[in-house]
Amino acid sequence: MEGFLRETHELVLANMTPEERLKGLPPDEVLKRYDPEERLKGLEPEERLKGLDPAIIQAWLAKQHRDH
Repeated sequence: MEGFLRETHELVLANMTPEERLKGLPPDEVLKRYDPEERLKGLEPEERLKGLDPAIIQAWLAKQHRDH
């Protein structure tokens, strides 16, 4: 019975798209599979910055100006 269940599970997974496989996982588990740049791809700069502390953004900008 164990072998049958394992084979059935493997067969079902083999016929699912990657999107279908990921559907059952919690979002934080899905996000762990992608690099930060991949997760942010397609977002406008304003959306990337939304929710960040303005002081952190200003400190980063100041450092960029010093380093360049």
